[in-house]
Amino acid sequence: MANRSEHLDRTLNRPALAGIGISGCVGVGVYVTSGGLITTAGSLGAPISFLVAGVIAASVQHTITEMVTSRPLTGALIDLPHTFLDPAAGFAVAALYPLANIFSMAALTAHSAELTAFLKTKPEKHPPGVEAGINIAFIALTTFSHCLGVKLYGRIERVVMIFKLCLFVLVCIIMIIINVGDYTSYAFPPGWMPGGYKTTSNQFTRHTGVPDTEFGLSGGGGRLFGLVTAVTFALFSCTAGEMIAMTAGEAKEPWKDVPVVISFVYLIQLGIIPFVLMSGAANVNYADPSLATVWGAGSGKMTVSPFVVALQTTAIAGASKAFNFFFIISAYTAGNTALYVSSRAAFTLAQTYLPNRLADIFGSTNGGHTPLAAILLCASFGSKLGAHDTSDAQTTTLTSGRLDRLEKRKIVSRNENLYKKKMFKSRWQPLPAYIGIIGCAFVVVWSGIPPLYIICAKASLTDTQHLKSNFALGFDIFGAWIGPFLFATFYLTYKYITPHSVSVDIRDLTSGDYILGDLAVMEGQDPESLKMHPNDRRLSEPITSVLDHDLIEMSPVHRSSITHTSSFFPNTVSDEEIDIEEMTNQARKEERKKIREILESRPSRMQRSLARELWSCVVAD
Repeated sequence: MANRSEHLDRTLNRPALAGIGISGCVGVGVYVTSGGLITTAGSLGAPISFLVAGVIAASVQHTITEMVTSRPLTGALIDLPHTFLDPAAGFAVAALYPLANIFSMAALTAHSAELTAFLKTKPEKHPPGVEAGINIAFIALTTFSHCLGVKLYGRIERVVMIFKLCLFVLVCIIMIIINVGDYTSYAFPPGWMPGGYKTTSNQFTRHTGVPDTEFGLSGGGGRLFGLVTAVTFALFSCTAGEMIAMTAGEAKEPWKDVPVVISFVYLIQLGIIPFVLMSGAANVNYADPSLATVWGAGSGKMTVSPFVVALQTTAIAGASKAFNFFFIISAYTAGNTALYVSSRAAFTLAQTYLPNRLADIFGSTNGGHTPLAAILLCASFGSKLGAHDTSDAQTTTLTSGRLDRLEKRKIVSRNENLYKKKMFKSRWQPLPAYIGIIGCAFVVVWSGIPPLYIICAKASLTDTQHLKSNFALGFDIFGAWIGPFLFATFYLTYKYITPHSVSVDIRDLTSGDYILGDLAVMEGQDPESLKMHPNDRRLSEPITSVLDHDLIEMSPVHRSSITHTSSFFPNTVSDEEIDIEEMTNQARKEERKKIREILESRPSRMQRSLARELWSCVVAD
């Protein structure tokens, strides 16, 4: 076995964690590609779609916060389904999550390279060779920055977060000044037109017997269709908040910092991003030909940001180059963050599921505890693939039931002050979990419906040159619906090929699965644990070993033997029953005592007001 250190260093403080979360969820979605949402849902519909998508994303993030706080391990997003649902579910997430983020990184980097053309004196697309060279240079810079270690990377992400928060303020101020309180009269389009509106006077669209310039759904039904469709696109820009779960293994104070940072990120998604988009959309017309159209054939021109469209109509049109430069940084840094989380997921995948030969390569770290092989592997891929997963919301619903059982036995309760102070109680459950599950499932299903409808309707149109080709629309459908099929493929492959792969039985989970002890031992930072191979250190192993069974949860054979013995003497209690009951009560007392000792040794999660805790995500204590 190779002589190496397999664990990741816990060096990231709260601002660094927040920086990774903000950098990941603020890329080109709100600044550039939001133009397609405006043409689809209108100047007010686009911000509303971001708000609805933010509620769904925040529900998922709020739901997984309690479990991530309970088990802030390396690859926590993979550990949760592995431990509480099924190892096969953990494997499916471990396989898809790095894949999705690798492709997202490549797409964001390519978009950054394309946007650099706006910095030229005469903005026009780069020649293919030039754009490819810029793209490669961006990826090389991204890879190099990660190879220098997570501590420096965390500092970079903190600076990036401050930049993006300041950019929010700058954009809003300028857009409000341009608008001067006179909101656009084009809040909602009169219907839904796949090719985009060419004029606001066209309110009578049809879906048969007309050219594609008049094709669409009119009236309230068309508006609703466009708004729901915009929500599906907006959610792709709001799902990066779960990246905080992947930073848990490198958080300096995970139990204290992770829940605050997750709350900070989804409050930004809910409270600031929709307002930023509204400030820009207030100054543009949904029929502006400069805006992108989602299903339009395109004119060969580059995608123009709606904020730049607003600027170009003012006396400070020259500031558009500065805006484009800022948006390039925003897109590039989001791709940089995608490489970070994909490399950590690949590292966890190798250590937990892959054969020893591959685990020795991609599940290893250098002397600075940086997973170089996983970083280089992820950086070498390029394309884009999206996949949604709701297993973590299902995980919290399941584990809440188990925690309720532990509470009835007076072992540990989520309602105790000690639990609330040292852990994190996800409030209002299971409502947020249901919102997350239903919302994400609906988005996955709906995202393929608009292009499918367009393909079906194109046969009855008189002209289709302004719409995407059937091949491109088919690829949109494929990209929208391939995620669930890939997840099912990975899940079933692992479950029915891997020996002894069974679903987790809720009765087998103990309080040691929720209340962890020494993370250094669990993650191999203890010198003795480093002698173990990564495949021998499974993420699901509890740090405590306690008796957590009573007469109710005994094996059927043992329980029946006691019942059979007692049936001859119905008015007496056997010595075996007395001994078992005494043993169970004593085990409960010892377990509860040990849990209290573990929790009391941790720092309090909330020592100040919520506002002060959130502010510490920006300014380190």
